[in-house]
Amino acid sequence: MTDFEQTPPAGRTRLRFLERGTPRLLAAAMMALFVAALDQTIVGPVLADILADFGGGALLAWVATGFLMASMVAAPLYGAIADIRGRRYALLLANALFLAGSILCAIAPSLEFLVAARLLQGCGAGGLVSVPFVVVADRVPMARRAVFSAFISTIYAVAGLIGPLAGGALAQYLSWRWVFWVNLLPCLLVFWGVMTALTPRAALKGRRIDWPGAGLLLAATVPLLLIFSASETVGAGETPVLPIWALVALSAVFWAGFAVRMIKARDPLIPLAVFTNRSIVLASLGLAACVGTNLGLAIYLPLYFQKVNGLSAAQAGLGILAMIAGGLVGAFLTPQILKRRPAYKRLVVSGAVMGTVFAAAVTVVMAQDTTLLLLILPTIGLGMGVGMLFPVFALIVQNAAAPGQMGASIGVLSFMRSMGGTIGVSVVGMMAVGSGLAAETLEGARLPLWSFGATLGGLMTLCLIAMVLLPNRRLEGYGRDTPPPVSEPVA
Repeated sequence: MTDFEQTPPAGRTRLRFLERGTPRLLAAAMMALFVAALDQTIVGPVLADILADFGGGALLAWVATGFLMASMVAAPLYGAIADIRGRRYALLLANALFLAGSILCAIAPSLEFLVAARLLQGCGAGGLVSVPFVVVADRVPMARRAVFSAFISTIYAVAGLIGPLAGGALAQYLSWRWVFWVNLLPCLLVFWGVMTALTPRAALKGRRIDWPGAGLLLAATVPLLLIFSASETVGAGETPVLPIWALVALSAVFWAGFAVRMIKARDPLIPLAVFTNRSIVLASLGLAACVGTNLGLAIYLPLYFQKVNGLSAAQAGLGILAMIAGGLVGAFLTPQILKRRPAYKRLVVSGAVMGTVFAAAVTVVMAQDTTLLLLILPTIGLGMGVGMLFPVFALIVQNAAAPGQMGASIGVLSFMRSMGGTIGVSVVGMMAVGSGLAAETLEGARLPLWSFGATLGGLMTLCLIAMVLLPNRRLEGYGRDTPPPVSEPVA
């Protein structure tokens, strides 16, 4: 029986999540995930204050972009560290880098220093958003993982909701530097929780961390992301620093080098067995499409409300709550469905169909230029469809990954989550620029307004294709007729 399943002694039932062992470790992991998710959105409202203090230019965008990029590239690396050195070591390392980056951001004397500190903070965030999934896979029986996945979806939704509000309030009443100082207490709590929950285990002998592979992954990813940044620049009528064809060629060369490294390395950053596992690859692709849809809608739909429907910034922000509410309902429906039907393919295909249909409905409503209510209604359905899918992706990967490759598999999933968000927001942003949403006026736009909604439909169609191709498997140890497995916890 694992620590998670043990009955607590008398007198200790009120603070169950603080008990030594699995409950305390899970609480620390969820705290780590929340603080990293919060930092993805809390910085946006304070960029104007940072601009006023340090000036801006192209470097200002890297305060947000650099964090996301570093987090994305670091996620697979933490997967390897978790498999080789243990989950405890990986989570402590990520938390230490995140805390150090937060402190350096808070005391930054210049914009260049701030961007460098955000890169360091992002290197820690990559572990804080990936290792908790590995901890859940180790410590929580499969029969309860869907509930944790729904809870994790709630964490992301809450972080996305309160991040901009908290950032704006801290900047208005204190200083933009407090956006980073507020990370101090949560990070210290994570340290305490992890250090006191478990004892360390010895590292696996004979296995090494593939640093050259991580370097090639970074070199391949940066030009790929710059392609979309350059596309937005061209869409705005400006000239990019490097032509798009050069970035494509550069990214292709490094991706080829990364593939060769994964084939020939003794201990590759991502084992070939992960890349050849259809369940892991297709679940990661589906997650990327859903994250791109979710973030693209969350960022640009309020702008649509302001430009087309004449809402204020505050009213437009409230308008997105309908989609978030739909996502929360969908996330909590998933565990109930899986209890009755552990074979998950019908569920994920249904969720993808729902998301695709309502994304198409959003496009039709935008093309017809109807009332605000008729636009908000399909966003609820779209949010519900995406919300139903989010908790299942991690379960699919955990179900398909070999025990010694759990960290690497979750690292790929986290990488694709970040990649999907970055690319999705960039593609939707290109449509927003082309349709005039990001300009002072809608007059003279090169693209119709409904192209924004059509992009969301394209992303959800990609998700639907991936879910249709997904192997029809059953979640092991899940369902009313199957007892939960008892696994040896991994530190």
